[in-house]
Amino acid sequence: MSLSSSSGSRPDNPYWLLFGCFLLVGAGLLLMDGPPGNSYLSDVDDIARRLQIADLLRDGQWHDPSWPFLQTPDVYQSPWSRLVDAPYVFITWALSPFMDTDSGFRIARLVVPPLWFVVYAALTVRVMQHLTGRTPGAIPVAMAALASFLVMPEFYPARIDHHNVQLVLMMALSLGLVSPHRHAGLLVGLASFLSIAVGLECTPFIAIALVSLGLVAVWTGEAGHIRRFRQAGLSLGLLTLPGSLVLIGPAGLGQVYCDAISAPWILALSVSGGIIALAPRLWGMTAFSSRAARFSSLAMPGALLLAGLWIAFPQCHHGPLYMVDPVAKEFWLSRVLQEHDFIRLYAEGGPRVLVFGPVALTGVLIAIWTWTRPRTASAGVLYAIAVAAVVLALLQNRNFPFAASFAALFVPGLVQAYGRISSLRTRVVPLVVPVLAITVIIIAIRRTDPAIDLIMVMKGDACLNQDLSVLDTAPPGTVMAPPRMSFTLAEYNQTSGGHHPVASLPFHRAAPSISMVAQTFTRDDADGRREALAPFDYVAVCRMDLELDRAPAPLFGALAAGENWPGLIDVAPDSGSRFRLMRIDHDALQ
Repeated sequence: MSLSSSSGSRPDNPYWLLFGCFLLVGAGLLLMDGPPGNSYLSDVDDIARRLQIADLLRDGQWHDPSWPFLQTPDVYQSPWSRLVDAPYVFITWALSPFMDTDSGFRIARLVVPPLWFVVYAALTVRVMQHLTGRTPGAIPVAMAALASFLVMPEFYPARIDHHNVQLVLMMALSLGLVSPHRHAGLLVGLASFLSIAVGLECTPFIAIALVSLGLVAVWTGEAGHIRRFRQAGLSLGLLTLPGSLVLIGPAGLGQVYCDAISAPWILALSVSGGIIALAPRLWGMTAFSSRAARFSSLAMPGALLLAGLWIAFPQCHHGPLYMVDPVAKEFWLSRVLQEHDFIRLYAEGGPRVLVFGPVALTGVLIAIWTWTRPRTASAGVLYAIAVAAVVLALLQNRNFPFAASFAALFVPGLVQAYGRISSLRTRVVPLVVPVLAITVIIIAIRRTDPAIDLIMVMKGDACLNQDLSVLDTAPPGTVMAPPRMSFTLAEYNQTSGGHHPVASLPFHRAAPSISMVAQTFTRDDADGRREALAPFDYVAVCRMDLELDRAPAPLFGALAAGENWPGLIDVAPDSGSRFRLMRIDHDALQ
C-alpha cells in the first residue's frame, strides 16, 4: 500500500452526473419501501422520536431532555440528541405562517429524511471519486447505489430516527479521510464530535479513523499526514465544549451519562483532541525524530487520559447499557433480533436478504483486497473501517447499514478493476467465502418461525384503533401497560393533553421499569407484583381472543381474556371498547 498523503489532485469528474445517477437509483429503491410515511422498516424509535420532537414544539425547552409522557416512576431523561430534532423543528417553524403546528410537523417528517439522503448521496459520490483516483463511470456508481439498498430505508419519509444522520456523518468522516483538500482533516474531527453527540454506535469507526491516522502520521512523518491528523484533533478539541453547550446546555455539561454526550464524553473528546493537535508539534525536535518517540508522545498522554477516565467515572465501567438487569434483558433485549448476530436472525426466520447481506459484504472486502488494494494510506484507513463495520454487522444485526455504506464506497473501483482482470481464478476467489458460508448456513441451520407466546403478543397492540376516551375522565396517574400498547397510550396522552404518562417504553434507560412490567405481567409472584406496581396508579391491557398458554404471562393472559383480578378495578367496566383501564387498589392487589 502506498503511503502517499492523498490520492492526487481532485479528479476532473462529471460530479453532478454521477451524483444524479446515484440519487436516481437511490430514489427508485426508496419507492420500493411502501407508500410515503409507511415504511416497512419503521420501528419504535421513529415513534418515540416523533413524540420527543412534538414535545419540543409544544414547550420550546431545547435543553430539557425529559419525556413527560414517560414516568418510570421518575420522569424519563432522554439520551437522544437535539441535533437530530433540529431540522424538523426549523421546517415546522418555517411552515407555521401557512398551517398549524401538527400539519407542519407532518410535512417535516416526510421531507427531512429524503433531504438527508441528498446530502448522503453528495458525500458518498465525492468519496467514491477520490477512492477511484479517476472518473468512475455512471454504471459503477449506479451499482454502488444498488449495493447500498439496505441503507436506503433509513432515509425513507417519516423514518426520523437518528440512523440517517449517523450515516451522513460517517460519509463526512470518510470524505475527510480521503479528500486531498488541505483542510480535509477538520472534517474528520467535526464529523467525529457530531456523530458521538448523536449517538455512540459509530464510536468504533471513529476510534479506528483517529488511531489509524495517528499511526500513519507516526510511521511516515510526512507533512500531509501530520497535517490531516492534527486538524482532526484541532476541530475535535475546539468544537466539543461549545458544541455540547449548544446541544445539552450548561447543566448537561456536568452530568454523568455513559450512554450519551455528557461529562465523561466531553472530557474524553476535548482532551484527546488536544493531544492529537498538540503532540505532533513536538515531532520537529530531534528528540522526537524516531517513530518510537513520536508514538510515545501520543501513547503516554493517551494512556493517562484513559486511566483518568476510568478512575473518575466508575459508573461507566459496565458500558452504556449498565442499567439493563437480567429481568429486563430476558423480557425485552434478548428478544430484539437486531441485537443478535445474523445466525440467530436466520434461525428465527428473519428475512434472508438481511441474513446473507453481511456475508455477501465479506466477499466485497475480499474482492477489494484481491483486485484493487487501497492505493493510499487514507484509503487504507477507510478500508479498515469497512472491515470493522462488516465484522460488527456479522456480530450484531443493527450494524448492517453502516457495513453496507462503507463497503459500497469501494464498488466503483471494484467494477473498474474487474474489467482489467484476465485470470478466472482471481475473479472467482472473492466469491468462495460468502458462497461457502451461505451454503453451510442453509444446510446446517434449520429455520423456524419464532414460537408465539403471550410475551410476543405484548409486543403488538390490538387497541391501535380502539376508543381510549376513558383516559379523558380518569383521574391523573401513571399507567402500566404492555410494551407496544404503551406507545399508543403515550401518543394519545400527548395529542389529547392528558395526564396519564406510561410506566415504561422499550428503551435502555427505562430498563428498571421494563423489569417492573415483566414482574407485573409475567411472574406468578404476588409480592413481587405488588412491589413492581407500587409506584403506579393504573394497569391497561387490550381485550383479545387468545388461545395460548398463560404460563409465560399469567396476569396479562387473564386480563386480556376479560377476567377480573383482585386489586385491579375497571374504570369503565361497561365500555364497548376493547381497551381496559384498571385502577390499582394496592391494599387488595394479589
